[in-house]
Amino acid sequence: MLDKKLTKDVEPVMKSAIGRTQSYFNSEYGINVTESKSESGDLDSLTLLDMTAIIGMGGGVNLLIAFSFQDALIDTLFKRMSADFDVAPDEIEMYREAAAGEAVNTILGHSTIDLQQANGPPISMTPPVILDRVKTIRRMKNAMFYTRSLDTDFGRMNISLVGPQELFDTRLDYVK
Repeated sequence: MLDKKLTKDVEPVMKSAIGRTQSYFNSEYGINVTESKSESGDLDSLTLLDMTAIIGMGGGVNLLIAFSFQDALIDTLFKRMSADFDVAPDEIEMYREAAAGEAVNTILGHSTIDLQQANGPPISMTPPVILDRVKTIRRMKNAMFYTRSLDTDFGRMNISLVGPQELFDTRLDYVK
């Protein structure tokens, strides 16, 4: 059973992020996204894939949200986003990072619609921070990780919520 705080604060954020990811990838790029597995808990570090975009959400959310992508998926997004213009070879990496940041910014921007409460504080978002080839994020004191893996035909992505321990229940379980 989910802790009331987890149900109230964390589960809706993940549900929105997954739903908005599925909708955005399908409508904009024809990429189907399916859920595969989840992990949560008091881990020492968060294992990342090849490229990660992190956005901080404030207001009623107060979580860091990391989208971590396998290279093949980022390459597909980059190619589809830049199909209408020429990219010089020395600009490819910059545009790959921009593709990750733009996708995550769009997804989470749409998620604010789901998460904003009528009388609650406005939800703020930081610009995306891109980590390329960083394999782990060490756990901050009293922080918890909650990760859902999503699969596409072009590779996997993980969506991770990072927040204070008090947002999670004592068993650290996620149950649908």
